[in-house]
Amino acid sequence: MFGSFIGNVAGISYFLAFQILGILLALYLFQKEKTGTTLLFGSVFGSFALHWLPTIYAFFFQFSVKAHLFAFISFVAIVWAVLAFGKEHTLFKGRFKKPDIVALFRENPALFLLLPLFIYTCYVLLHATIPYINGSLHSGQSTYGDMNMHLGFITSIAKQKTFPPEYSILPGTKLAYPFLSDSISSSVYIWGTSLRTAYLLPMFFALIQVFSGVYLLAKKIMQYFGGSIRGKSFLAIALFFFNGGLGFYYFMNKGLFSENFTRIFTAFYETPTNYVQANIQWHNIICDMLIPQRATLFGWAMLFPILILLYRAAEEKSTLYFAAAGVLAGGLPLIHTHSFLALGVMCAGFVILTMRKNAKEAKEFTIPVWGRFLLTAASLFALTYISLRQKSDTPIEANTLLIIGVLIAAVLVLGMLASLITSWEKQTAIHWGMFLGIVLVIALPILFTFTFKQASGDNFVRGFFNWNNSNVETMDNYIVFYLKNLGVMFILPVLSLIFGTKKQRRIMMPALFLWLISEFVLFQPNPYDNNKLMLVSYFFFCVASADFVWDTAVNFCEFTKKRIHILRPVLVTIVAILGTLAAALTMGREAVADYELYSADYVSLCKWVEKNTEPSDIFLTANNHNNAIASLTGRNIVCGSGSFLYFHGLDYAAQEADVKTMYENPEARDSLLEKYNVTYIVIGPWENGSYSIPDINAFAENYDCVYNKNGILVFEV
Repeated sequence: MFGSFIGNVAGISYFLAFQILGILLALYLFQKEKTGTTLLFGSVFGSFALHWLPTIYAFFFQFSVKAHLFAFISFVAIVWAVLAFGKEHTLFKGRFKKPDIVALFRENPALFLLLPLFIYTCYVLLHATIPYINGSLHSGQSTYGDMNMHLGFITSIAKQKTFPPEYSILPGTKLAYPFLSDSISSSVYIWGTSLRTAYLLPMFFALIQVFSGVYLLAKKIMQYFGGSIRGKSFLAIALFFFNGGLGFYYFMNKGLFSENFTRIFTAFYETPTNYVQANIQWHNIICDMLIPQRATLFGWAMLFPILILLYRAAEEKSTLYFAAAGVLAGGLPLIHTHSFLALGVMCAGFVILTMRKNAKEAKEFTIPVWGRFLLTAASLFALTYISLRQKSDTPIEANTLLIIGVLIAAVLVLGMLASLITSWEKQTAIHWGMFLGIVLVIALPILFTFTFKQASGDNFVRGFFNWNNSNVETMDNYIVFYLKNLGVMFILPVLSLIFGTKKQRRIMMPALFLWLISEFVLFQPNPYDNNKLMLVSYFFFCVASADFVWDTAVNFCEFTKKRIHILRPVLVTIVAILGTLAAALTMGREAVADYELYSADYVSLCKWVEKNTEPSDIFLTANNHNNAIASLTGRNIVCGSGSFLYFHGLDYAAQEADVKTMYENPEARDSLLEKYNVTYIVIGPWENGSYSIPDINAFAENYDCVYNKNGILVFEV
């Protein structure tokens, strides 16, 4: 759990070696790219290799040091083969000149935002990820929940070495969650690195990949559609990472010195971007996605660079770029399934756009402003009507909503096919076909082996409307819900659709389809998780909206025949404040949040467990979500928290009931202990608080007490 100096050096060195090899590979493959973009691709290649190569060898050697040595040797061989047998190359020529910092920031003003934001995020991660304080381990607000699950995956994969891995909180059940987002830390932890270092190190690099990928993709989108992002990048990045709506009103309406405002920084999950009492649920990307949601973080670390590769592939008509994007995309389902799904929908839209752009005689058809206004108004009216129906006594059935979602997807697919037919360009069609072929060859075995087996339950793909706006008591109509939750970022995309340029509408077109599909179809038991799809759309909305705001200021100056230099920064500032204030307050809360996650007594127990028990041992414990045994030691417990298991679509009712029976019913205890192969029984504050144990003293008569410290007893069965 706490590692050693040698273990830390070994684990960190192993991770960095993959990063270096990935960068060498990218320096050779992408010699036309700027150094920053190449370094991003190289870092992503290194992470992708560390996600997958140990996993592949683990099927033969379990998740062992041996498998990791073979993985490293294989990656070295791949990079050496590419460099040795490829065309002539000069990896470093002109690459690493003395940087002109002033010019760098002048050409990339978004760095003034991205660098402080990265530092803030790293600080919060350090602050919120099991810091050791007076013998206990602490967390922040956002990490208080899911981090327990991720720690359990990391430790159990590394300690038990079973492959394919199983849930340590539901033994015997194969782990169908996209576990590569955690196994990358297991690949560091297995060398004897401290758990905290193993957890954080890959996340720091993934954050760099996400921040760089988001910015470079925004630049590439604007360049692809004939624009420049330099002056608009700051606003686009701010609107995306500081996403939030009008939730600040509920905390500022009684004054900045009132208790109503200060509770933002003291209450648990009562923030301007997460205030369910007022139906504020558009959670902040930094605090509620990238920091606690590891699958989203590592998924986006792949997704945004893949999208950059695809834009470059379309520009260059390059087989190399399409192939590289295809390999990364093919391995995405076991890193983050939602990112894979989002990529699939977006690619269908990209095919339409690239075919139309590359066609020599493509017929242009433009809907006039009044037509766009009527179409947008009719769509919003229809969505509002459906939301009102869902609140009534006669809601639209789930199957009907599912059909609507499928029809929206069908329109996109038919549009893609129509573009292939009417705007046929052989080379473009071949490239997209090659990309699809590579993706399917890699992804289909993953999907059928892991994803589809888990997602076959009734709680997965089903009809549902309006994402998380589902509580009848707080439900708003469609427009009100998004005005409250998105604020200015609900208004700007609508205005862009009606009054914006063709460029802005093209930027948003694939994202609109993804958004609408996400509004009608749920892909997992928890409706909240559909935001992992919608936030991808939201990124494209932010880019188009920033462009729209910029153009609006310019057009106003031209219309008035006056060059009002201050108008543009004033308009940008107003939009930025309205669009980011709620998130800024939430981020302030996260920076000071501090909760004890594992008490000093349970941490001491875990130290004993690591030294005196086997990784294959099974413990009977309470099923609290912050279960120290499951999270910190990598050991199995009979049944973990339903807050994790339910939303993974798992049936755990029998195990949960049997845990209660084993603690509370002495007559049935022994047979159930044998049924679940329980090795140790834990009785401590969590167990005493969760169950009515009638015969604690009798445990010592029937089982050997092997641990008795600070009110925690452990009995060996």
